[in-house]
Amino acid sequence: MEALIANVQENAVIYGVIAICLTPLIYLTRKYSVPPILYAVEFSIYATGMHVAIHVLVGVTRWFKESSSMKALAEDGKPLDAPTWSTPLVDFWDRAAYDPIWVWKFEVVLLVIILMLMWRYRPMQVQRKSKRKTQEYGKSSARGKAGGYSGGAGHGGYSGRPGAPKKGGFKAPRNPRGR
Repeated sequence: MEALIANVQENAVIYGVIAICLTPLIYLTRKYSVPPILYAVEFSIYATGMHVAIHVLVGVTRWFKESSSMKALAEDGKPLDAPTWSTPLVDFWDRAAYDPIWVWKFEVVLLVIILMLMWRYRPMQVQRKSKRKTQEYGKSSARGKAGGYSGGAGHGGYSGRPGAPKKGGFKAPRNPRGR
């Protein structure tokens, strides 16, 4: 982490110029550039949560193995066969820091699964706003069609015969003009 901070401090001017140049480009193409950026941020949040959970799980497993061992204790108070399982919390790219190497491979498999689940349940698409339908109340086309209500016989409404039962709920009979 210190190396990353030192790199940012040494090259702060270059990173600032890059940010100044990219900001108008991202603003002008925000319809297409912001969704991948947000997708990457969301993926990094899920990946960070998964990595922290794996780190905690490996630490708890190591502690449980040390605490439940019935072997004779060494001078440091740990059993002779105490595991050295560990995962790096910050330098996750350093494969040598993973004690059982399969944990690193397992994390990569989980990252692929997370990416597939994101692709399936939160696909990256450009969202288009639907045009709002406005009504103009002064024109005859917005008033509705005459006879637009289908409450006649065969549609579950009142059949029109005197004494006939009403079907289909609480629909009131309407006149042919739809009022």
